Amino acid sequence: MKHSIILASFSLALHHDGTRALLPNPPSSASSLHKKIRQHAHFAAGAPSYLHSTSPSKGTIENESSTSHRRRATHALLFSSWTDGIAPNRNVRSFLKYCLLRKMLSDEQSRREFELKSSAEFSPCCGPDIDALNDLECVDALIRRGQRLLGTFGLASKEEEFEMWSEEVLGYLPKDENHDSLDLRLLYIPTAMYALNPQSSNTPGKQRQRARADGKKRRDQIMNLLDELLNGIIGAQSAKMNVCAITLDLDDGSLKQPEGFRNPAFIPKDDKIALSEWNPHIIYVEGGNTFWLQHCIEKGNYSTLLKEACTGPNGSVYCGKSAGAIVAGKSIETATWKGWDDPSVVPGRESYDRWIGCAGLGFVGDESFFPHYGNQWRDLVKEKTASGTMMSDTTTCLHEEEVCCIVAEPKQRFVLGSRCNEELL
Repeated sequence: MKHSIILASFSLALHHDGTRALLPNPPSSASSLHKKIRQHAHFAAGAPSYLHSTSPSKGTIENESSTSHRRRATHALLFSSWTDGIAPNRNVRSFLKYCLLRKMLSDEQSRREFELKSSAEFSPCCGPDIDALNDLECVDALIRRGQRLLGTFGLASKEEEFEMWSEEVLGYLPKDENHDSLDLRLLYIPTAMYALNPQSSNTPGKQRQRARADGKKRRDQIMNLLDELLNGIIGAQSAKMNVCAITLDLDDGSLKQPEGFRNPAFIPKDDKIALSEWNPHIIYVEGGNTFWLQHCIEKGNYSTLLKEACTGPNGSVYCGKSAGAIVAGKSIETATWKGWDDPSVVPGRESYDRWIGCAGLGFVGDESFFPHYGNQWRDLVKEKTASGTMMSDTTTCLHEEEVCCIVAEPKQRFVLGSRCNEELL
């Protein structure tokens, strides 16, 4: 008699009280399951996620509600100025810290879900591993507590509670066994500031060298702030954060200036891997010429990759400064309003009218963004929004010190800064 082995498959169900249960699914093949377990064991052992096909960041077990907010950025910060909007604003820095820790918790949640499901499939008679179930419920509880803290930034009575939550998260997340620390992955995209200036007296080569040097300085500022945010948490010295960064130019897809990598094998091999399997915690899109940035996104077919990287339950934190904020909106037409950016850098689209109706990434639904706003632009904005050419119904104007903060789940959008935000419908 021929015998076959059938391993039961289970799905995770989340009850209203936050506890979990496993429900049986149709059987899956043993060979397929064993392959997944081997790959996942490779991940758990500390190998970079892009070395295997079951990266938890890409939703090996995806929440049912993920498709409902697929287009909306999971977490995003859109702003005009790093110096005025991010660096000096304690509330914004707290929100950024929350987003990064929330991203890490989501990745850990997916990894725990995979382990729990695997334990049940390997031993259907004994049921799921109780320790794995308890670990997963611990992650769920931390996520729920973090969500309850949203909207409390700026309230002195909540600062201590937020720091306690941050400390617990960093203490819970698994560390690198060899270094007793966590890795924070930063993907820096300075493409907008790499656009050549036709009016410059410098040669194109010198312009590029200066732009790369300036970009490296700006990236260093970001890395220093991330290090301060996460390593400065009181009582969390045992969970020291190591910031790994690499620069991606969307013009040619090149990756340059890797920094903070303790193992060269963990450096992403190409642009596609950097935006997907490498699973960056934060994707920072620098300011500069919006038209050049949009052109490079279209030329390299990066729109889909950016949307997949920054949306869904495990999306990277998107930080868009100036041009990076404009391309995150539904329309990039706002870049034509002030006349600051030169469209002639893009062959065949040298005039502003060639950019009317050009769609952005749509990370905030039907909303478009107008950074560097001031009272001198009030009449211009009213005129442009009344013209009827805009693809979006809402244009959000951001002063230099304002940051638009986006959360997909639970769906929230608020502006932090010393001024009140203006929305022109």
